[in-house]
Amino acid sequence: MKKISSSMTARATIGALFFVIGVFLAVFVLFTTGLRSATPSSGTLNPTGPAVNWVGTATGGSSLDESTCVEGVNCDTFTLTLSGTPTNWTGLKARIVISCADPSGVSDYDVYVHKGDNTGLVVGTSAHGGTPPEVVDLDPSDPTIATGQFSVHVVYFSATAAFQYSGSASAVSATAGSALAPSAPQDRGPKVGFQNFEAPGTLVQVASSSQGPGAHTVEYMGHDAGEPSVGVNWRSPNSATGVTNFQSDLQTLFITFNDSCPANGQSATWYNSSAPTSQFVDSDPIGFTDRQTGRVFAGELTLTSPTCKISFTDTDGLDALGHPTLAGWSPSSGPLGSGIDHETIGGGPYHAPAPPPGPYPNAVYFSVMAVIHCCARWCESASSSCSASRAWGSRSSPSSASSMRC
Repeated sequence: MKKISSSMTARATIGALFFVIGVFLAVFVLFTTGLRSATPSSGTLNPTGPAVNWVGTATGGSSLDESTCVEGVNCDTFTLTLSGTPTNWTGLKARIVISCADPSGVSDYDVYVHKGDNTGLVVGTSAHGGTPPEVVDLDPSDPTIATGQFSVHVVYFSATAAFQYSGSASAVSATAGSALAPSAPQDRGPKVGFQNFEAPGTLVQVASSSQGPGAHTVEYMGHDAGEPSVGVNWRSPNSATGVTNFQSDLQTLFITFNDSCPANGQSATWYNSSAPTSQFVDSDPIGFTDRQTGRVFAGELTLTSPTCKISFTDTDGLDALGHPTLAGWSPSSGPLGSGIDHETIGGGPYHAPAPPPGPYPNAVYFSVMAVIHCCARWCESASSSCSASRAWGSRSSPSSASSMRC
C-alpha cells in the first residue's frame, strides 16, 4: 500500500482552506452586491401597465446628494425599463413616486433618475424638503429621455432602515398634474458664474504715493482703491472683448480678460497707465468711460487749484508703440477750479436738438463741490460747480448751484 507523504497532506489541506475562503468571499460579494440594489432590483413598465413596485434596502443615514452617498448604506438603486418606443407612449408619461410611512415626519429622501446607469445623464430629480413623497415624471416623447433603461437612484437625505421607502412607477396621462410643485428642469446650457480678480502683487513706478513724492517711487498695483471707479471700453482698439479700466488713487489700471481657461492660469492681464494729471497729491479720484465712444477719462482733485485735473485716452493709455506711457493720454483743463470734494464725470449723446458738431460727438460733464461747511452729522455746500463740454477741454459752459444737502 502506498503511503501519502506529509507534504502532500499539507498541500491538500492548504488547497481545501483556499477553496473554503474563496467560496466565502464569493458569497460575501454576492451578499453585499444585493445590498446595493432595491428589492426587487429591477422592473419593466409597459405603457398599458401594470405599475412596478419596489422597496429600499439601504442601511440608512444621511447624505447631501448622490455624489457623497455610499451605495447600500445611505443610497440604493432600482433599474427601471420603459418598454416599447416613444410612439407607444403617446399621451402618456412614466411617473416615479418615492414615499415613506414615517409618522414622525423625519424621513427625507432625494431622487435622481439617470438615463442608463448611475453614470448616465440625469433626466429627472426630486429633492423636496421634508417628508416624502418625491415625484419624478419621465416623458418618453422627449428625445433626451425616450424609452429604454433608467436607474432610479434614491439618496437617504435623512432616513433610517426602520422606515424604508417604497417606490412605484406607473403610466399616467401626459397632462396629469402632480400634487407637488414640479422640480426645475436640469439646465443643460452653458453655465454662468462669477469670479473675483485681484490686482497682481507687482510694483509700478509712480511720481507720488501716499508717503509723498519721490524721484524713484514705487507702489503696489491697485494698492489704494478707497473710492474706485470701473468702466469698460467695448470699442477698444486693443481687444475685441473690451478692456476694463479701474481708477485706483493715482493709478489708472487697464485689464483684459481671457475666458478660454489659459494653461498658465492668468485669465486677467493688468497694466497701469497713469494719466498726466494724476501724478501728484490728489483726492477723490474718479474714472469714467463713455460707452458710445470708448473714451476713458481720469480725474483728480488738488484742493483749490485753478483748473480741474482731467485727462482722456482713446487707446487704453497706450502710446503709438503700444506702451503704457503718458503719451497715450491727452491732458485737459476747464474753466472750473479743482474744488474740494465729490467730483463726478459723466457723459453721453446730447438731447435733440444737439448743438453744432464739435471735435467730440458727445457731451461730457464735470461737477465738483467748492466750499463745504460741516456740522455734526450733516454738511451743506455753500457752492458747487458744474461744467459741460462737447469737446472736453475746448469749449465749456459753467453753472453753479447752492445749498446742497449731503
